[in-house]
Amino acid sequence: MSTQLQLKSLQQGRGLAAMAVVAFHLSLLLGSSRYLNDAVFLNFTHRGNLGVDFFFVLSGFIIVFAHHKDINQPERAPEYLLKRFTRLFPVYWLYTAIFCGLVALGFGSASIVPESFSNWISTIFLIRLDSFELPITPAWTLIHELAFYLIFATLILNRTFGIIILAAWLMTGGIVFQYAEEGSRSALTTYFSPLNFNFLIGMAAFYAFHRFTNINLKPAFLTGLALFILVYILESRGISYQYLQIIYAVSFGLLILGAVSYEKSGFRTAKFKILSLIGDASYTIYLTHLAFLGLIAKVMIKISAYIPLSPYLIYLAVFSATIIAGCLLYWFVERPLLRFCRTLMNSRKQGSVLIKAV
Repeated sequence: MSTQLQLKSLQQGRGLAAMAVVAFHLSLLLGSSRYLNDAVFLNFTHRGNLGVDFFFVLSGFIIVFAHHKDINQPERAPEYLLKRFTRLFPVYWLYTAIFCGLVALGFGSASIVPESFSNWISTIFLIRLDSFELPITPAWTLIHELAFYLIFATLILNRTFGIIILAAWLMTGGIVFQYAEEGSRSALTTYFSPLNFNFLIGMAAFYAFHRFTNINLKPAFLTGLALFILVYILESRGISYQYLQIIYAVSFGLLILGAVSYEKSGFRTAKFKILSLIGDASYTIYLTHLAFLGLIAKVMIKISAYIPLSPYLIYLAVFSATIIAGCLLYWFVERPLLRFCRTLMNSRKQGSVLIKAV
């Protein structure tokens, strides 16, 4: 497999998924009596939360793509964990601190400041101890991400041991099999949620891409798209999401497999530069979008009292401004912070090499 493959197509897919989540939450927000009492575009956006399912499948693919050579190499575990820590926590901690500070000062009512010791442990370390919802509500997904990162670390320490742990994790998830809703998530239903199977599907997509290099895998994209449409239709006809979620995940795995196969064959992803930027900014967009949606929606509704604006125009303005705000935060906050963390990490690594040499 080419070492030059940059997965730009998947970054663009991440951007689409982030926009889908924003669109879904905006429809729900505008449907609230505090705003328009009109769930604008909900008929089109009501499954935008599947962007989270896509994120999990994508994480499974990318983690193995980046670290499959580290498996069964225990000396590489510290660097792997440091990279994952750097990517996940600094940005999350910064936004959480800002959110908690604003709520403590009386700004905003959607976020909750941790009160108990267990609430603070959950908030700071992304560990699920009870049903407490984090100050940044969408960050519940990061608890799943962190659990997967730690499970994957066992594969790096020892392949056989890691496979046993991974199998036990997924088997227990199959036994528990509960899709908990907001406010009722527990440690059991989080760490053994069927959603964690999405990571495995992403891993399987990578190994299919990695091992079947001589086979044309581009048709997987259309197959995944067709499967997604089929499952969507089945759900719209009354079949519960909990029975279809894994199939949704398989469709995403096929879409990812097909997308990277197209990219490997030379498909020009560069022509979707805006989508690439949104993909780059997706982490910040995901963490901050609820706050921006609420703030910008209130501003637009106040403006509509003086200038006639249709609900659809308000929706499009709020959606666009939220995405732009997330991109600006990424450019001026997330990127510099990540660059600083990586520079610090590299300087420490070079320092340890010099100490060993001495």
